[in-house]
Amino acid sequence: MARQLPHRSRRYGVGKEIGGAIYVHRSAEDVLPPDVIARGRSCLPPDFEYHVLKYNPKSNTVSFVEAPDFDVAHEPSLYRVVTVAPDGSSRLRDLGGRTIYHHKWLFVREGYTGFNMQESQRRSRVILAVRDIDPKRIGSKEYWATHVLPLITALEGSDGS
Repeated sequence: MARQLPHRSRRYGVGKEIGGAIYVHRSAEDVLPPDVIARGRSCLPPDFEYHVLKYNPKSNTVSFVEAPDFDVAHEPSLYRVVTVAPDGSSRLRDLGGRTIYHHKWLFVREGYTGFNMQESQRRSRVILAVRDIDPKRIGSKEYWATHVLPLITALEGSDGS
């Protein structure tokens, strides 16, 4: 039996909460403190187009994440990330698409039209039905492709989804 679907952040009304941080799509960034977003944007390279923001209210840091396949991939890939501290210092990291997000429908508000919300929620149900996944490694695109996707494919084939 599949576990219950995760829920959007109760605190923000949108987003995925992990370890005290909130992850939201750019379309929902208005739920985050405007001064933090403005400070962060001022540190972005000119060619940087972000799709996701990660905000940690405890440390007051914000990360801007390039995930150009957010609307088209089941599990979007992370490329460059700019993290901005409260003092305005920033750090650019290149993740090279080796890391992925899950349950992307949590990052957006109901009614978002960039991807099929029902399909994304169906995908979450399938993911939650998969057993024997190492939760510490599922963010790795390589682990996901070699260990998890075959199990998802088997599940989807067995239930006709």
